[in-house]
Amino acid sequence: MNKVFHVNKKNITVFDNFSYDIQEGSFLSIVGPSGCGKSTLLKLVSGLEMPTDGQIVFDGQAIAGPPKGMIYVFQQYTKSIFPWYTVIENIEFGLRTQKKKISKQEARERCLQYIKLVGLEGYEDYYPSQLSGGMQQRVVIARALICEPKVLLMDEPFSAVDAMTRAILQELLLEIWQKLDITILFVTHDVEEAVFLSSHIISLGKAPIGLKEEMLVTLPYPRDQIETRKNKHFTSMQHQLFESIFSQEKGHL
Repeated sequence: MNKVFHVNKKNITVFDNFSYDIQEGSFLSIVGPSGCGKSTLLKLVSGLEMPTDGQIVFDGQAIAGPPKGMIYVFQQYTKSIFPWYTVIENIEFGLRTQKKKISKQEARERCLQYIKLVGLEGYEDYYPSQLSGGMQQRVVIARALICEPKVLLMDEPFSAVDAMTRAILQELLLEIWQKLDITILFVTHDVEEAVFLSSHIISLGKAPIGLKEEMLVTLPYPRDQIETRKNKHFTSMQHQLFESIFSQEKGHL
């Protein structure tokens, strides 16, 4: 797959003959230096961007637009949530996008199921302005999950919350991933986050290098913010990734 952008009468190649097979049910994190195309890759997978050459295949079909079975969670959750809707109304909106006819009672029951899954019981009738940033992101995640995707695409979803909230959301996301048995593609600039969450990690090089390194994360699940970080393999993988990315960033300063 190739991707070329045309900017100011110049061709900028982001991906050149890029190829990668994603294992179904995996938690794949995408890391790399600034400007390497992490978010662009996610948009290509989601069908929001089209390759210049080649194709991306999902469920045996070449992607020609946003496919069914794939949901995108954007970085700026405050722009993804409707301030005039309550928590349950925001989540119910996800059902409406699926265009399936279900009764109001069934819709409410499904919403309550996902509200419980993300730990927002008791906040059904709250508005976004009454919630913390972490709770708002839980609403966005629940709205995505109620669509029952096979693949969840997440572009730095926890970058705007504080460190403790991020740690809690990371553990929550792993619980959801294991419970629902879905595939997650997760873009992050945080090496520690990538190692903690992932079953697989790919590191992108500066464009148009493409795939620079692939890592299988051998840390056992379930993972714990305290115990997992004590594991010597956690530290060694973190250092390996950091060194790979930092050497590229430093070389372009």
